[in-house]
Amino acid sequence: MRPNKSDVLIAFKAISLTEDLSVTEKRVAATLLDHYNRDTGQCDPALNSIATLLGINRRTAIRATRSLERSGYFRIDRHGGKFHRNSYQPIWARFRACENGWAERRKRAKQFRLAASELSPLQGPICHIGGGGSATQTYSNNQSDLTSASQQRQSQQAASAIGETAVKRLSKQSESGRQYSNAQERFHGKRSYGDIARTAAERRWNEALTKQLASAPDVFAGVIEAIDSDLSRATTEVELRQRGRGVEFLLVQLDRRKPLTNVDV
Repeated sequence: MRPNKSDVLIAFKAISLTEDLSVTEKRVAATLLDHYNRDTGQCDPALNSIATLLGINRRTAIRATRSLERSGYFRIDRHGGKFHRNSYQPIWARFRACENGWAERRKRAKQFRLAASELSPLQGPICHIGGGGSATQTYSNNQSDLTSASQQRQSQQAASAIGETAVKRLSKQSESGRQYSNAQERFHGKRSYGDIARTAAERRWNEALTKQLASAPDVFAGVIEAIDSDLSRATTEVELRQRGRGVEFLLVQLDRRKPLTNVDV
């Protein structure tokens, strides 16, 4: 079946965005699409030609084409082309399904961003809180042990706003972070520049998350509950590499794990 006018472009987009193919398989798929003749429907590049073009072994090219066939991106007609070469027929419906899935993911992400943008940002005081009161913080590593008592008071104050589940979660993460930090300091004598930078990055994305969801405590509690240690570390690494991108990365990862419509709102 001949493709629609935009099918080839959609196929290239789907190959680039799919998560079920290796880098080599994506390159082989792109090579096959590049050899596809829209006028005749012919697509029969030799395996040796594919391997030479991509700088890979012929056996690697064979394995990649078989994987593309198993994944439903191409149909292979053995010796169905010229000079007894295999003929590769793109399955356009498969590529369209990938593109539709990506469009739906973007739609959900946009809906979440719009919902978040409608939340009223928390306006912090422009000076120290009177009476020595403390403000809520969510990052797990404290700069010193002097903040331990302060953080406990902050957690108690936040209980009515974000719910017992979120507070317990934050307390557990904070205690774990302090123990790890103290152990590192006892072993090494003092923290390295990298540890200090990582702590600062973690604080930035936690503060940004708190500010963004300040007026929606139930949503905030659900988000905190969904953050495990691996996701927290990954978010910190993203923030460390690119300032201000940590929260965006975190929300995208949570969206992939669980539909946003299922978050407790």
